[in-house]
Amino acid sequence: MAIQKISGVTIDLTSQASGDVAYFDGTDWVRLAKGEIGEVLTMNESETAPEWAVAVPICHGATGTVRGYCATGNTVNSGAGEGPRRIERWSFTTDSNATDVGDVTLGRHHSSGQSSETHGYISGSAANGPVTSAIDRWSFATEGNAVDHGDLAIQSGLGTGQSSCTHGYHTGGGIAGSSSTNHIQKFSFASSGSTNNATDIANLTVGRACNSGASSSEYGYSAGGGGGLTTIDKFPFATDSNATDVGDCDSETSSAGGTSSLTHGYIVGGTTENIRKYSFASDGDSVDGGANLSDSRHALTGVGSETHGYAAAGYNAGLNYPPGQPNNATETIEKFDYATDSNATDVGDLVSWKWYASPVGSQV
Repeated sequence: MAIQKISGVTIDLTSQASGDVAYFDGTDWVRLAKGEIGEVLTMNESETAPEWAVAVPICHGATGTVRGYCATGNTVNSGAGEGPRRIERWSFTTDSNATDVGDVTLGRHHSSGQSSETHGYISGSAANGPVTSAIDRWSFATEGNAVDHGDLAIQSGLGTGQSSCTHGYHTGGGIAGSSSTNHIQKFSFASSGSTNNATDIANLTVGRACNSGASSSEYGYSAGGGGGLTTIDKFPFATDSNATDVGDCDSETSSAGGTSSLTHGYIVGGTTENIRKYSFASDGDSVDGGANLSDSRHALTGVGSETHGYAAAGYNAGLNYPPGQPNNATETIEKFDYATDSNATDVGDLVSWKWYASPVGSQV
């Protein structure tokens, strides 16, 4: 090989082949032979030199890439009776109305939503409607009706859900005879069966209900809650450990929607129309970036893609939605841009109005 110069440095390599890589080993420039199909360039364990390795898919927990889902929910003023069983789906790539793609095993409300790379999940329910500890599961690839995946360790609703790459989490909420709970329950995304029942693994810093949730690649977050709670908790996915207090909501929030981008958790609506966010990279309080929903609503469904947050359903008794809809519930789907902190825009409608429906984002 003829001697070549790069930025004044002499590099003399031998036995080179097409696709090879040259790197500096601290003394000389040396050759790294090309890798195999499917391998990516990464660092060795001692962080001293590059090497080829099999690519590992990146999992972003609850953040979806293709479509969002809104499952079951409440349509009855009193909260009694079974709600609609519908699993509704809308696209992240094209603004459009939702379509009915299947049913959950039991119509319920105040349940939590979780997402693996291949399936959507909902867990639990409130005590003032159809009461269940069931965890339902449906396929993103084939959709259709949900099946029974397992049961919660402690029956609860009014909480929130988080998702790691391998497990779903059901955190906080209300249980019979108690206004709120601090339990962190965890279940496996593996195939259904008794081994996939949830286990009670740890605690939030305080019992809370009507809280919003978010998921980074490493941690689950629980923010705010009813009764004026403003604490933002964080718990690790890698170990079954108690949550720690890492910040506060910049204002009171109850029954807000929770969404996740790759870098931030979002608190959407609640007692206001504001869209607030907090950083995954550094612990701290949430901030109001100036973005708003079209109106104030709570009990809404929050779903996140990699680029946008979505707010679907919800209600506000002081607003004038179409007559005959209890609590002035809405079927509107709004989306907002993570990059610009701009106001949400109306991009479609659910099949029907509802509130306290379970959110799920699709990875497929």
